[in-house]
This record gives sequence, structure tokens and C-alpha cells, in this order.
Amino acid sequence: MAIVLSEESWNQLWEASWQQARCGDPTDSSDWVVEYPSQLATGYKREIELRNGINLTLHNSRFHENLTVNSAQTDKNGYLEFVFNLSSVNRYWQGDYVAGGQHYLLSPAGQSWFYCEELAKEPKLAVDIHLEADLFKRLMGDCLDKLPCALRRMIESDDCLSVSPFQAITPTMRLALEQILNCPYQGTMKQLHLESKSIELLVLFLDQATTEAITAIPRIRLKPDDIERIHQAKQILTQQIDNPPSLLALARQVGLNECTLKRGFRQMFGTTVFGYVGDRRMEQARYLLLQGEMKVEEVAQAVGYANRSRFASAFRKKFGVNPKSYLIEYRRLG
Repeated sequence: MAIVLSEESWNQLWEASWQQARCGDPTDSSDWVVEYPSQLATGYKREIELRNGINLTLHNSRFHENLTVNSAQTDKNGYLEFVFNLSSVNRYWQGDYVAGGQHYLLSPAGQSWFYCEELAKEPKLAVDIHLEADLFKRLMGDCLDKLPCALRRMIESDDCLSVSPFQAITPTMRLALEQILNCPYQGTMKQLHLESKSIELLVLFLDQATTEAITAIPRIRLKPDDIERIHQAKQILTQQIDNPPSLLALARQVGLNECTLKRGFRQMFGTTVFGYVGDRRMEQARYLLLQGEMKVEEVAQAVGYANRSRFASAFRKKFGVNPKSYLIEYRRLG
């Protein structure tokens, strides 16, 4: 059964949880871990205030039931919130659902109402970057002029609450996010690490926004069931990476029409169905090469390439070097 809360009730639950908050780093008084209210979820969120004016929130939780939070009044706070949703399904207002592997910008600057829905389908793993709009403008300088007009207005506006279009988290973004979530440092070293990674993510956000504005394709509205079926398609491809089904066969297998699968997959994961297959094959090939138990020809066959030269060409396109050269360099450095 779904849980529906007012913002007042939501805040009261969190105030009680904050009273039990613990320090996330004994050498940093601006790093706190607070458990999610036990009535709603298991897990925690970690709040880290960085010295450069950026605040990070790291979410790792799972809701017991679907949750909706409504508010009749939202205070202005002037903060931009860059949300990188690695896992979970949720939405703000009555718009599209945000799937795992997507990110967006939330600009809360004075709307008179608020709506958020969290689905209990899967764990919530996310990184939120908060900073004042003026700080973001100073950090990005003239890069802001290259943003799409709608996104630039959203950042510069002080009288609306809006959400940017959802974009796929790229592999480079994912690496930076994992380095934030698994930061091995404490104190000043941790601050330096997290500051650099948060700036890197903002740069990657800008780069993606400007690039995709030039090559934009119409977006489609995906229902929760569509999202679940597209994730299922991705899982099938991963399991059958050496001999993937055709696009039509895959669409039939997950119960979607071919067009919805093709466009939805690209919208959610930032690549085509078979672009994903190619990337996964190359990642698997690299792993097999580094194990040192197979020859290049055997690795090529293991990931579905009957022709060694085609395999070498695909590997070189992905990693910049031939498979054999990659292996020699790895062994030299190791």
C-alpha cells in the first residue's frame, strides 16, 4: 500500500532521524550520516558540506512501500540540485518517471507547491550535488552561454521551479559517481577528492547538455512498466552478450513494440541497443585479456567475433589501441 505524506509530516520524520545522526568522518565536522526514517525505508543518506560551497547528498536506501510527498508551500532556497540517479524509480510532479541510470537538474526557486513520488521497485542509490545558482554561474563562466536556452533560463530564473529533461548517465559520469561513493580518504584529502569529482560531474553535465542540444531527438514519455521492460531488455542483452537476439526478437521477448524499445533504450541509457552490446563485448574482452588465460583469437570468439580483424578494429575504436598492444602495455605497467 502506498504511503502519502504532507511535507510537514515528511520533515517531522527527518527531524527525528537527524537527532540520531552520526559523524561520517571523525576528522570532518561537516560530514554526517542520517538513517532514513524506519517507517519509510531502510538505509541512510550522507550529507557532506564541501569547502568550495558545494554540498553533496549520497543516498543508499530502499523504501518499504511507494511513497508520495505533497506540499502546499515550498520556501525559496536559491539552490540548484543536480541529481544523478544510479538506481531507483521516482518522479517530481505528474511528469515522466526517472529511471536508474538517468540524471537531471532541479531548480527550486519559489514554486508554491511540491510533489515527489518514490517507487519501492528497487534500491535507491543516488548522488545529489547542491550549490547556489550564483556559484554555479561563477564556476562555469562563459560555458553557460553554450547551454540550450530553456536550460539557461532555468538556471538564471528566480521565480519558477522546474526540472530539466532527463539524460542518461554516461560511463564517464558513472566512474566519477563511483569514485564519490567509494571515496577512500578522510579529512582534507577527502574534501579535495570530492570537490574535484563534483566539479568534474558539472563539467560533464554541461558537455552533454550542449552536445545533445545539437543532436537532439524527440523524447517519449515512458511509463513505469515501460521502464521495467527496458531494464529487462538490458539484462537479456547482458546475459546473451556473445549471441544477442535481434531488435525485433528482443522487443517481443519483453513485450514492447520495436520503436518504444529502440527509442526508450537510447533515452534511458544514452546509447542504442546494439551500441550497448558493443560496449559490453569490449568490456568483457578487456577483462578476459587481463586474465591472461586466453589468446586474442580466443577472446574474440568468446565475445562473439568470428573475425579477428573486426574484433581488433572494434577494440581499437573503444580503447585506442589493438588488443595485443593493450595487453603488452598492461603487463609492462603491472
